[in-house]
Amino acid sequence: MKTRMTVIAVMVMLISLSWTWPCFAAEKTLNLVFTVKDMVNPAWKGGWIGAQKAVKEYKGVNITYSTPTKPGNIAEQTSQMEDIILRRPDAIVFVPVDYVALVPTVEKMNKAGIPVFNYCNEVVGAKKQLYVGVDDEKLAYTMAKFAFNAIGNKGKVVIIDGTPGAITAQNRHTGFMKAVKEFPQIELLDAQPANYNQLLAMQVMENLLQKFPKIDLVLTAGDSSAMGVLEAVDSAGRLKEIKITGVDANVDASNAILQGRLFATAEYSIHNQAYLATKAAIKFLKGEKVPKRLILPDTIVVQKNAKKWTRPFEEWESPNYDEIVKTNAQW
Repeated sequence: MKTRMTVIAVMVMLISLSWTWPCFAAEKTLNLVFTVKDMVNPAWKGGWIGAQKAVKEYKGVNITYSTPTKPGNIAEQTSQMEDIILRRPDAIVFVPVDYVALVPTVEKMNKAGIPVFNYCNEVVGAKKQLYVGVDDEKLAYTMAKFAFNAIGNKGKVVIIDGTPGAITAQNRHTGFMKAVKEFPQIELLDAQPANYNQLLAMQVMENLLQKFPKIDLVLTAGDSSAMGVLEAVDSAGRLKEIKITGVDANVDASNAILQGRLFATAEYSIHNQAYLATKAAIKFLKGEKVPKRLILPDTIVVQKNAKKWTRPFEEWESPNYDEIVKTNAQW
């Protein structure tokens, strides 16, 4: 009788375990792909670090990154993304090297059922779960007005643009020009692209310094360009007479501001955008609602507050996702 009761008890236990077993099953590992335009510009390295910080807040999430070996190469990014689509990751945190040329690629992601979390440069015309970014036109407009005020709202100005095909460069140029038009005593001497490239910006500025004996201010579309302009102006011995601004608030530019060599920059923070877009992707995959758009506020970086941006990206505090969603999200 005891043996029979023992067998029945064991059978009941096994049946019970068979019903409860799914409760103990491990959650599916989430696989994300994170893209950057290149790993030459320190800002994109900051983006990858920001994305990894978001992933580390969760268990069971893997993330890999993809970048063209040639910065801004449309054909290479297109090919890379087509290979990634075949691997069917759970989500792609995506920045296009060209916001128009990569639309068909994003449409392929849509067709494959892969949710897209777009950051930095907005892809217009293809479906995305979320866009995280900065209003580049407004940011450049704010930066220009701040710099104009510093030179008494009058003087001779040069604009060093970014990559002509990049939407950030186009919008920042529009913002700069909007400010120029509002200040009748600001004379725009020239506007030339430097492709967000330090060496090219230095070369462009060397030519402009020879062409124009008087320059009061140089507005650049990015910190890499600002540092190239700084080299050229310093080599020409004209650093005291020319103010230079950037956009990004990267470590080199922030240190140059602390040293009094660069006048100002504006926070663009690909690190923060990448963190927020990656965190939103994970939240979405876990069943949470995320906003359609998240636009970050403008911050001007000058000597009195620049120290915050001189720390390595690894030491940056992650932005407060819930607070930013509450104050800046568009649903």
